[in-house]
Amino acid sequence: MIRCAAILLLCTARAFGADGDPPLSPALAGLASRAEVTAPRGTLVTEMVSLADGTTRFVQVYPPNDPRKRTREELVVDGGDRAWQRDAGGKFVAADPGTAAFMRGHDAVRLALAHGSRPSRISLAAPAEMGGGIVTIELSDYRRVIGLDLPFTAVFVHSAAPNDRFIYRYTSLLPFRVAPGSPSSSSDAAALFERLGNLAELAGAHDRVMAAHRSSDAGMLTADAAELTTVSGRGRLSQVTRDDQLARMREYLGATRFSRYADTVVPVIALSADGSLAWLACETDAAGVHSAHGRNEPVEYAFSWLELYARDPGDAPNRAWRAIGNASSQRP
Repeated sequence: MIRCAAILLLCTARAFGADGDPPLSPALAGLASRAEVTAPRGTLVTEMVSLADGTTRFVQVYPPNDPRKRTREELVVDGGDRAWQRDAGGKFVAADPGTAAFMRGHDAVRLALAHGSRPSRISLAAPAEMGGGIVTIELSDYRRVIGLDLPFTAVFVHSAAPNDRFIYRYTSLLPFRVAPGSPSSSSDAAALFERLGNLAELAGAHDRVMAAHRSSDAGMLTADAAELTTVSGRGRLSQVTRDDQLARMREYLGATRFSRYADTVVPVIALSADGSLAWLACETDAAGVHSAHGRNEPVEYAFSWLELYARDPGDAPNRAWRAIGNASSQRP
């Protein structure tokens, strides 16, 4: 069962399933999000991965800073209304009716996009079976993320408890697209939950690459690299060890400071059916200053690249994705 800290949000979220609500925005194909939540009875962390068809992975942890008392809720819903929740034994079982709406109702970012350009408030009628009333979502702190205006703060309030405010502060909003031709999502709840988690991990790996360039951090840039990586560029194939890559990037980033290093399109992810191989494709735009021989010279360029990832299948405890290959091309 969803525990007490989430009960009001369960009621609130079900309001979003009412007839006449706008559909999920097709402009946001996939989204991995993490929010730190201030609730009436404490704090919690919510992580979600959602696709445009409504497929959603939901993880809620509270209290996040006390391992002795920590409770973790894990739910997943397919593109229809079938929802599952992980039980105390670690298995996914059918969730309570309305859970699909509960999960999608947490996706304030999609709701904001579905209601037009940068809405500051969304009010919806709660269904009669939940006692009626009005659910209000206050949206603020909009930021531009790969061409999308996304709210980084969302406050949920139900008219039945106007003093109870659930304040979501998003620490990560990562849009992505699933590559056409990728294996379809599994109908098995556990496999679907893991697959959505893999998509979020890959989007996160790419986000670290971008952040490493912006902060000139060679260690962060190579942290996910395999011991040996295959590289394709300028018409040639080569192999580079992680230590050599780290040394090269320290020299390059040590002399370069980027004022801009950003995605220009939403990254595309392909994931194998068994979750052991993946690739991520992106387009980036960069500008900054390179210092060499006592002179500072402006740099500005754009690349597209394809990053290849591998992960051991099975239940190994450390199944981090490792970058095993890269192919890039500079835009003329």
